[in-house]
Amino acid sequence: MLVAAAVACWGLATPSLWRDESVSVSAARMPLSQLRLLLGDIDAVHALYYLLLRPFITLPLPVEAAARLPSVLAFAGAALGVTVIGRRLAGPLAGLAGGLIYAVTPIAVRYAQEARSYALVSAVAVLATWLLLRLADRPARWPYVAYAASLALLGYLHLYAMLLLPAHAVAAWFSGRRWALVPMAAAGLALVPLALVASGQREAQVFWLKKPDWSDVASFPVEVAGSVPAAIVLFALAAWGVRRAWPVALCAVLPVALSFAISQLQPIYHPRYVLFAVPALALLAGVGAASLLRAWWPAVPAVTVFAVLTYGTQQAIRLPDSRPDDLRTLAATLEAGERPGDAVLFVPQRYRLFVAAYSRPYDRLVDLTHAPGDYQPRTADQLRRELSGIERVWLVSPRIAWKYAEDERLVTLRETFRKGQVRMFGSIHLTLYTRKN
Repeated sequence: MLVAAAVACWGLATPSLWRDESVSVSAARMPLSQLRLLLGDIDAVHALYYLLLRPFITLPLPVEAAARLPSVLAFAGAALGVTVIGRRLAGPLAGLAGGLIYAVTPIAVRYAQEARSYALVSAVAVLATWLLLRLADRPARWPYVAYAASLALLGYLHLYAMLLLPAHAVAAWFSGRRWALVPMAAAGLALVPLALVASGQREAQVFWLKKPDWSDVASFPVEVAGSVPAAIVLFALAAWGVRRAWPVALCAVLPVALSFAISQLQPIYHPRYVLFAVPALALLAGVGAASLLRAWWPAVPAVTVFAVLTYGTQQAIRLPDSRPDDLRTLAATLEAGERPGDAVLFVPQRYRLFVAAYSRPYDRLVDLTHAPGDYQPRTADQLRRELSGIERVWLVSPRIAWKYAEDERLVTLRETFRKGQVRMFGSIHLTLYTRKN
């Protein structure tokens, strides 16, 4: 746990927040009345996370550190949970090795430094798995209630994490804990309201997901471990550990396999959406390391070799511009270039949330996207009236291709304004428009 916390805190505030994190920060700062509008429009699946983030965002820390702190704590907790479960299933050395491997697994570290729910989802998945194991020890009411509550919490943090349930169900059935199916069903029923709301927001929320193919299957180990050599070590150790911890293997393999299979019909796969399976993978690797000649001395170099092989990736994920968008540099560029009386337009409107984590330069600009206090964007006629008397407009947008070229606000802007230089900060573009002579 301490190693995981130290690794996650290393360079925590160095990478810029990116657009998904900006949405988290913006939602955590919103008045609850505005947050309700956002959740009703697009982001209901992240409602619980946004509420949990609210007290952290007020801490007197750099915004990057404050927003990412819940993920750091969850990552450390998950490492502790991996160690405890490993100790129970295969002994102290397996638990220690598994926890240390998880603490340096690049994909887990990457999302430990992310202001999104994925690290929390992993921690709750570990908790739910531990509670499932506890059902055998204490056949009383509270372990079943606690287990059902943990599964419901898992789903309310991220619906796709319910792919863990089939793995738990199979493990419970074949290990004689069939009564565990009851709390699983209860948790599923508790998630029905969220699932119904989320189904109506799917096109706005995850429209960008694509059907994965065999190249995605092949790249998954490298996504997890950061490099081919590290992936070979991690997955070889995990394969060696399967025979001593087959229920853990179900939690590592089945959610990922189901995600790929379902995505052939309805895309739901992304590496971060199956991050909750990585603790089980790390635990398998720890069991495998501990099984090498059943002695301490082979396990120590096995864990050390994996840690050394991940070091280059650990450095890379902490670079200032290592995220998909460099919003901090974008804000600094805008702040240096803006003038009194300038305006800003966000196309599409959600890009307002995508950059608002660094809000200071935008607060000084006239916002053309929305009327004050209005959630819906201005119409073309409303925008045309607002442009009167404005000489310069900063456009914040993605690459303007066919998808947004006919946006009525962008068409209206181009009627009387000339496009200037386009600057790119990852996927987000900043363009200055000046009034035509």
